[in-house]
Formats: sequence, C-alpha cells, structure tokens
Amino acid sequence: MGTIVDTERTKLQIVNAAGELFAEFGFQGVTARKVATKAKVSLGAIPYHFGSMDSLYREVLIAACLVSNEAAPLAQLALDATPEHGLRLAVEWTIKDCAAQKVAWPVKLIERESIDPSPAFREILKRKLKPEWEWLCTIVGRAAGMSADCDSVRFGAIAMHTLTSTLMTHRRILSEFAPNVVTKVEDLEAFVDMFAKLTVDAVMRFSTAFESASTNSQTSVKKGIKKKSKERLKS
Repeated sequence: MGTIVDTERTKLQIVNAAGELFAEFGFQGVTARKVATKAKVSLGAIPYHFGSMDSLYREVLIAACLVSNEAAPLAQLALDATPEHGLRLAVEWTIKDCAAQKVAWPVKLIERESIDPSPAFREILKRKLKPEWEWLCTIVGRAAGMSADCDSVRFGAIAMHTLTSTLMTHRRILSEFAPNVVTKVEDLEAFVDMFAKLTVDAVMRFSTAFESASTNSQTSVKKGIKKKSKERLKS
C-alpha cells in the first residue's frame, strides 16, 4: 500500500502531465489515456485519484492559479503596511509570483482560458481569482486615496498587473527586443518603485480622461434640462 507521500507525488505527477497537455490541446483534445501515458501511471490512476477528467481539469486549473510560496506572505503584509508601501508590496507580489514559475504550462493554460473561458475556469475565477483581484484593488485604492470599486482604481490595477506579469512571463521574448529593459528587472527595488508610481499615475490619468469627462457631461445635461425648463415656463 502506498504512503500519503506516494499518493501526493502521483497526483502532482498527473496534474503536471495533464497541465502540459491541456495547455497545448485544450480540454476537448486530451484523453485520460494520453494523461496516463505522459504521467507514466496506469490508466486507472486517473479515476482513482480524481474521479473524472472534469475533476482533473478543475484541479489543474487550481494548480495553474496558485500563488507561489515566494509571493503569498506579501498579501497580508501589503494590507498591514502604509498605503504607499502596501502598493510596492503588491507590485513585488506580482513580480515574485510570476518569477516563481518553473514550467510554462500554467501561463499557457490561463492564456487559452482567457480567450475562451470554460465553465470550470469561470468557477475558479469566482472562487479564487476574484478575491485576489479585490485585494489588489483595495491596495491600489488606498495608495490613490480612492474607493477600491471605482473604475479609475480598477484600471490602475489592470495596468499594474498586466504590465508586470507580461514583462515577467514574456521576458525571454522581450529580451530579444529590449534586453536592457529586461535586465533592469533584476534591480527589484527600483523596478517596484517605478511601477508603484506608474500605477497611481494610471489611476489619475484614467480619472482625468473618463470620470472627469463623465462628470462634465452630466453637468452639461443638467444645465440643458434647466435651460429647457426655464424656456417652457416663459412660454
């Protein structure tokens, strides 16, 4: 009889093998036999450990979305810190989480799901990724002095996460075009400080471009309504 360690090792082996296949071929293009062959386990190991291919796929998605051990402790520290330092920790959280990726399939699988989300991925979005997103918006909102649920803050969170994660996950390709930029990421403190400032700047620029424009538009509409009301009263 296998030990608990053996069981967990076999499950991890299956998840990694399945992750590579799902990332390349999608859920519909992968069979239990293909997973078993790649993982070098018996075909019966799939239903024994996961019950079904649907359940296996959910486990693979959860594994793909896990925050790394290097980044995880920074989440609470960011909430406990001052707003400015908390934002820097959030940027560092994104960098360390992406930098900890040792295999490519989690990024490839999430990119595939981003284009055509499956019901399983939508479930993971609600259960796991949405709370992380709200945490990030809270951090960005505190730094910008705005509510976490306003559009400007959410744009700032999108800008920060997209730019930092893209730079980290695509750094091998980007180094072909901008090698000096990519190597400067190694100066973590300067890079984090720059992106923290860029994030707040993105919040303010969005607010100026859209939310101020919306307020001006609403004011113009109100003035127009008042003008028409006065004209009716005169007539």
